[in-house]
Amino acid sequence: MRSQVVALHNRIRLPHIGVSRAVRYEELYVRPAIQTHPGPLGAPGDRRVILGDPGAGKSTFAAKFAHDTASDELGRVPFLLVLREFTASFDEGGHDLVHYLEKLCQAPYNIKPPQDAVDYLLRSGRAVVVLDGLDEVVRTESRRRVVKLVEGFAHIYPLVPILVTARRIGYYEAPLSNELFTTARIRDFTEDQVRTYVEHWFVLDEATSPAERHRLVTSFMEDSGQIPDLRSNPLLLTLLCAMYSSDRYLPRNLAQVYERCALMLFEQWDAKRGIPLPMKFHGRLRGAVQHLAWTMFTARESGRAQSRSKIMTTLTNYLEGMIDDHDESVATAEQFLEFCTGRAWILTDVGATRFEPQFGFTHRTFLEYFAAEHLVRIHRTAKDLWAAMARNITQWEVVAQIALQLHDRNVAGGVDELLAEALEHGGLDFAVRSLHYMHPSTRTVRAIAVAAVHKSVRVRDRVSIAKRDLSDADDALYTCMYFASAANQQVIEKAVADEIGLLVQAHVVGAAVVLDSFGRPDQPAGTRWADVHRALLAQHREDLTRTLNASPWGAAVLFAEPESLEQLLRRFGPASMYVCGNFHRFSYPSAAKSLIHHNVLPFSDDAAASLADTMTESSTPWAPQTAFNCSDVILNMCDERTDSLRLMLALPYLELFCTYHASNAWAPTYTMLVNGRTDELARPAVLDRLERLPLSARVRAFLSSWVQHEISVTVPDQPSLLPRRLPRRQLRSAAPAGTSPAPATEPSQS
Repeated sequence: MRSQVVALHNRIRLPHIGVSRAVRYEELYVRPAIQTHPGPLGAPGDRRVILGDPGAGKSTFAAKFAHDTASDELGRVPFLLVLREFTASFDEGGHDLVHYLEKLCQAPYNIKPPQDAVDYLLRSGRAVVVLDGLDEVVRTESRRRVVKLVEGFAHIYPLVPILVTARRIGYYEAPLSNELFTTARIRDFTEDQVRTYVEHWFVLDEATSPAERHRLVTSFMEDSGQIPDLRSNPLLLTLLCAMYSSDRYLPRNLAQVYERCALMLFEQWDAKRGIPLPMKFHGRLRGAVQHLAWTMFTARESGRAQSRSKIMTTLTNYLEGMIDDHDESVATAEQFLEFCTGRAWILTDVGATRFEPQFGFTHRTFLEYFAAEHLVRIHRTAKDLWAAMARNITQWEVVAQIALQLHDRNVAGGVDELLAEALEHGGLDFAVRSLHYMHPSTRTVRAIAVAAVHKSVRVRDRVSIAKRDLSDADDALYTCMYFASAANQQVIEKAVADEIGLLVQAHVVGAAVVLDSFGRPDQPAGTRWADVHRALLAQHREDLTRTLNASPWGAAVLFAEPESLEQLLRRFGPASMYVCGNFHRFSYPSAAKSLIHHNVLPFSDDAAASLADTMTESSTPWAPQTAFNCSDVILNMCDERTDSLRLMLALPYLELFCTYHASNAWAPTYTMLVNGRTDELARPAVLDRLERLPLSARVRAFLSSWVQHEISVTVPDQPSLLPRRLPRRQLRSAAPAGTSPAPATEPSQS
């Protein structure tokens, strides 16, 4: 099996040069950078999902990984399963993943494994499983079925390395469990990687003379510098090299790349090599290919190769409607398929069944391009086109983006019309992603950015004790800020800054939290959002201060200001010390976390003691136990941080341990408190030790009561709510959960 994997996957196809040709990896392959956690890929128990954009090289990476695994000295057997080939069987159900691995041995590797041999390899640690193209199981319900199958497999075989590839867009509609799998991302090519690939490509290009190749590499790098977003994608880079070799021409957007590639490969390259052209690729034939692409794209097994007879039927039926002559339609379809056979054009023969050859598009993106052409040809107005795309906008991401570009090419102001329809009818996420490829009017870019701001700001869980993943709510704004093209960035910066500024002036807490995220170090580098953050802070300092003092989240920002903390403690109670701000996938530390982890408190010991005393005055319990997580703070690193304030702040986490026995690798003083609360025999010694610690009388009395189970600071099994405003001594009427509890005369969160 290992030798068969090496034999079948030891080459990379040099695509789209007019003939089917494959070369050894070392002649062309440039390994992409993977943004992932440290640790070797394919180690025992390693399970990763490799996400990437269309054409980023996910399938090539999977095949190369399988080849390298089969070639190394560890003796492991890789199973490279292309998921789209089993879509119908997945829908039928009734089989486990091992069944498909056994089928894989027979085709394409021509090996019939002995009974239970695959199971033996899996259980003995000698198997590596590679699942390519989770996104190509297009229907979401089918993909969820596959996800459950893979997760069940991971539970049964916990030590088997599993590598899954998928497109980034749409993956999170049916993701694999983040408790079982980590996600990684294929990065775009850097300029050095682009140059290396281009040098390799032109060495292999038989259409250019050896004397020309170095000059072409240099001029290509200079000319393509105007389209860095296109050339950083491996598939598009290949197409650009092909076009430059042939015409010394480079398109300026995605749709132009595929349009030029289709015409060039069909009408020019074979003609240059003396191959007679039996037909031209336009008019009826082009419409037939568009119809074929749409039929294959929307099929139950989207994009899967089809038999020659089925392709013939689809083409003939379409051509008959145009030509009104059955014999001529059949002849044209026959001629077209004969031309495609043996050529690495957009459509080619990709294998055979026992009875006839099969045809498919050489890359899914070509299928999507011609499917987009079909959409735009059939739906000629922006309203009709959006209505046709809206139902499946996430699954049809590439088709929709190309359709947008084609519509803009065909209609003056088409991009603005279509994006206006998207904004009006729930397509904000699509509109935001389009700013990476398109350059609409300033008015449209501004409208998209403002809509993204409002979608984020109105989220109720923006501030909470428990961490929240707000990717769904914030993805539009995050994508707008960090992934739009440079040409749109200046308009986006101004629009977002203006809108956030207005919302901060209105004392909207969510806007203040979003603004705070702009200046955080965990945001992507190379942008100006830190500058925007500083400018807005300076411009709206008074409004921000008022907002912070009216929200329990203010403690997280003002943790170094004891006077503000004192006011917030008296206003909202100790729970305010544990409130964090959430943006996208990020949660920013609460006041408690910041203070516990500081080597030295950012204020005086007297101020800290006063805050600790104020905490003891509040009613207990402080907050639901479910809001806390032991991983939020690292108490085993806090040996010297056991003053009154930090002992009080640590109590919810210590209580969590007492309930769930989550961890005991803590500093001695924290461990002592837990032992006193959980072990009656140890309690007297703990109480005696408390008497000798340098604590205020109030804190000592509070901790003694806590150790003796007379009080608890958390409530088990209660929903996690935002801390509510406290009265001066007793609870007053509380604000609704998830809002900023402020008096009627003061601003609320929304």
